[in-house]
Amino acid sequence: MFRIIGIILGVIFGGFWGAVAGYFIGSFIDKLVFSKIKIEHHRTYSRSDFSSTLLILSAAVIKADGRFVKSELYYLKDYFIKTMGHARASVAMAEMQEIYQNNYDIPAICTQLRKNSSIHERLLILQFLFGLAAADGEMLNAEILEIQNIAQWAGISQNDFESIKSMFLNNHQYYQQSTNSNGRSSYSSYDSLNNDYKILEISSDATDDEVKKAYRSLAKKHHPDRVSHLGEDMRKAAEEKFAKLNQAYENIKISRGMK
Repeated sequence: MFRIIGIILGVIFGGFWGAVAGYFIGSFIDKLVFSKIKIEHHRTYSRSDFSSTLLILSAAVIKADGRFVKSELYYLKDYFIKTMGHARASVAMAEMQEIYQNNYDIPAICTQLRKNSSIHERLLILQFLFGLAAADGEMLNAEILEIQNIAQWAGISQNDFESIKSMFLNNHQYYQQSTNSNGRSSYSSYDSLNNDYKILEISSDATDDEVKKAYRSLAKKHHPDRVSHLGEDMRKAAEEKFAKLNQAYENIKISRGMK
């Protein structure tokens, strides 16, 4: 566009040589504008974007079961202290109090998250939300359902959702709530090895080669380097998920006698 404008102005004010000069100047401006558009279109979340979205989605998960317990507050505070330091963590927690008092269009926020972030960033947020839900020692159906909705709105596949959920259910201290015929809540634990297969997004009847292939694929997707641009602390958070993936793979290998 600027190339054409440059030629026209060059002809008017400088004749042939003016048109030549206008062509090169316009071409240079076109390249600058195109590069800026391309960078903005493919940009990844900054740390501030990431933190703000994390607070809003955290509030949605906390509200899901109708209570805000101290363990969830401590989980949030500890996370922000580790990633931001004490001063900025205090600001984030004050922001969280305000966010908690308001209602947000969560589907719309997740749609923006889907457009402006990579799958690796979204998976890290999903991991954090499961950690938040499990902070009080149990994950309730309402919390899991809210996280599942967030995952769907953010464009995270059901397989990825189940994989990360299983990483947390693999710890026997976590349970899923159900209601019996008397209206009382009860909890049922999960089979550890079965969860290991879910973490790898495969079934227990997969061949050894399929197990290895699934692990290699997920190891690339969940590698901590994928979110290193968010800071070293975010990378360390991703390492926790990566360690759970590796442990699941080792458990399956041992159960099968694989080398």
